[in-house]
Amino acid sequence: MVSGEPSSHENSIPHSENTHNPISTSPSPTDIPLIALNIAAQINEKLTPSTFPQWRAQFEALLIGYNLLDYINGNNPCPSPNDSSIPILQKTHWIRQDKLILNAILASTNTTITPFIFATKTSHEAWHKLHTLYASKSCTRAMQLKEELTMIKKGNQSVQEDLHTVKALADEISLIDQPISNDDLTLYILNGLGADFHEIAAPIRARERPLMFEELHDLLVRHDAYLHRLDASTQQLVASANYTHRRCGSSQGSQNFKGFSKQNGSGRNGASSKNDSKSAPY
Repeated sequence: MVSGEPSSHENSIPHSENTHNPISTSPSPTDIPLIALNIAAQINEKLTPSTFPQWRAQFEALLIGYNLLDYINGNNPCPSPNDSSIPILQKTHWIRQDKLILNAILASTNTTITPFIFATKTSHEAWHKLHTLYASKSCTRAMQLKEELTMIKKGNQSVQEDLHTVKALADEISLIDQPISNDDLTLYILNGLGADFHEIAAPIRARERPLMFEELHDLLVRHDAYLHRLDASTQQLVASANYTHRRCGSSQGSQNFKGFSKQNGSGRNGASSKNDSKSAPY
């Protein structure tokens, strides 16, 4: 007779779907080591009222590299001290890491700026205050730089120096505002070069595809070298022509002088003969 009860071995198979889970859980915030930023070695310029865009770019890149940017932009706020669901160690870890970032901000600012943020409690508060103080000034600076770009002229600079000047202005604008397009950058450069570069400027303006700065730099530097070779060749031809002209003039003058001397010599001799004949006692 077949029994309706289950056999004994059916309940002996363990239900262990989660026993060997290959997906590891994310580490607790307290397991992540604290990171102290070495500002002296990693930020090459302290924050001043005129260097906020450059300083901000460096500092943000550093925090992104260490995965700490959320502390200053507010995406990782301080855990509430009244939230009992968050472990005390996690709150303590956040406070310690944030203080290390705040210390890095204070250490990387000039002494004229530090008093504005030394009383802030978190890195986010300090960052927000710096942005409020200097972001508007940066916008004004961007307008000033754009005006400089429209007025810049090559003058007595070499073409490389002129290109580097324009590129430095464009890069500073990119840190503050929107990056300048390749077309606009090409236009600023060509407008300031002068008449010597009109020959190459026309085909560059007519291109359908905008030139990268590196491509434009290469074309203009090669054209400048060609102009220098042409100028040197012209000067050599002029010098050679002047030398030939001086030699011809000197030779002709020498011949004229010899002819003049012969003529004057025969005249003196003739006059002397006549005088001698008149004074002879015949």
